[in-house]
Amino acid sequence: MTEMEPGEAGIDNLLRSSLAAPVPSLPPDFDQRLMRKVRRASQPFGRYHRLLFAGYGVTSVVTSAAVMRGQGLHWGPIALMVLGPLALAAALPWLRGAARPATRHSAG
Repeated sequence: MTEMEPGEAGIDNLLRSSLAAPVPSLPPDFDQRLMRKVRRASQPFGRYHRLLFAGYGVTSVVTSAAVMRGQGLHWGPIALMVLGPLALAAALPWLRGAARPATRHSAG
């Protein structure tokens, strides 16, 4: 075995103590508590929340486009990567409706 440097010995000791610690676990009623909070939080967005969400979306698109452009990517692929998922998200309700079989009511 090779000699460890002082920094490596410290990291080795940290890893050993971390591995010796008990495995963390969630409380038994975690899923019920989570579902209660999700139900409370799933109320329709107010105007403020919609504006905040839209602002976040615009900021993330602009930032992503700037980073991709900074890496030398041309505007065509950038537009495709931004608009492709948006078009897919807009088409999902239509695709779900088309995938459902038409229900017919028989006279009876």
